[in-house]
Amino acid sequence: MHSGQKLLSYMTLLETTSPSPIGRLNEDINGRRLDSIEAFEEVMRAYIHPRLAHIEGRAIEDFYESLARGDYETVFRLDRSLRTRTSPNEIDTEMRRAGRKLLKLSKSLYPWMNFAPLAEALQSEQAFGCPALCYAWINVQLEIESSEAVPAYLYHHTTQYVEYCSRLLGLDDVSRRKLLMRMIEDVSERWLLVRSVTPPAFSYEASYLAPIQKTL
Repeated sequence: MHSGQKLLSYMTLLETTSPSPIGRLNEDINGRRLDSIEAFEEVMRAYIHPRLAHIEGRAIEDFYESLARGDYETVFRLDRSLRTRTSPNEIDTEMRRAGRKLLKLSKSLYPWMNFAPLAEALQSEQAFGCPALCYAWINVQLEIESSEAVPAYLYHHTTQYVEYCSRLLGLDDVSRRKLLMRMIEDVSERWLLVRSVTPPAFSYEASYLAPIQKTL
């Protein structure tokens, strides 16, 4: 099967496993109830898209590189640290559940895949199981290049946030589509910016341990 078809099949699976984004947006940038498209866009541009592109997108690339080397120690170390950069404590359980649900369904769809190292790491709590790790683990074995996998991940999560906002604010189809186009354009531009900057020599501490604000 062509890699594009594999990715489409996998993203269809992903759509069915994550009906809502990890951590729902209910407040604007000032902590007030989210009550407008403008407030939603401000939060997405200020917090969510930088997190998705600069942290999770880059992490997926790092997972790819470490998995290619068979360096599971680094993979799981990155995963544990990624969790501290992306997840407020109160959504830890939701985040872990989403990753494990994805793995469970993927095992059924792809019984030939090797999940043993990840399953053992999760059982021993050597790994947290961030969705970005689970996503990379599966796509590497599907032989999907990171250049395809990362944008698909960013678009998927951006779409999920927009769909949630649409329900929350009661948007009509035209407003929802226009909002989605703006948000996809924004996250795409951010990823292009990330890709245009040559990453420094790998630095686990520098890349993943800096504190991050509560964004969800």
